[in-house]
Amino acid sequence: MHQNEELPPDLEIRYTFPDDGKFLREWLLDPEIGRWFPMENEEEVDDAVQRWIAFHKYKCCWTAVYKGVPCGIATLYLQPYRKLAHQCEFGIIVGGGFRGKGIGAHLMRYMMKMAKENFNIELLHLQVYAENPAMRLYKRFGFREFGRQTCWIREGDEKSSAYVGRIFMERFI
Repeated sequence: MHQNEELPPDLEIRYTFPDDGKFLREWLLDPEIGRWFPMENEEEVDDAVQRWIAFHKYKCCWTAVYKGVPCGIATLYLQPYRKLAHQCEFGIIVGGGFRGKGIGAHLMRYMMKMAKENFNIELLHLQVYAENPAMRLYKRFGFREFGRQTCWIREGDEKSSAYVGRIFMERFI
């Protein structure tokens, strides 16, 4: 967060607990949210939740709580190798009923501050669906595109499938 910026009184950002996985699961299973993630079914969502929440043990995963209800999660996917430790990818998600309230922006600021101060991260990067509206948030925070993959995900069956691309973005902090 910026030095003088405080969280709204009803918003708290805390370390993620393993039990927060149930909220992440719910958000990923929501068709409006899940469409921006590559998981196709409950089994894949459960696998993603387990991987995402596992980073809580490194204290690099934070949950936004609005009026006592978990509403978003941001995770740094820390690198285990020294030569890569200066950079990392991250994931961020905000629950459906909580979008448009600035929660994603507060989570981004907090995650970026913690990445720099606690983990000496210099470069953050992400991958995002080409049409994902979250790109506006990333651009607002100074992330820039550095690459594309046009045929990343194949949606539909073999006879009537379409490809969806992804965009790679990064930012020095």
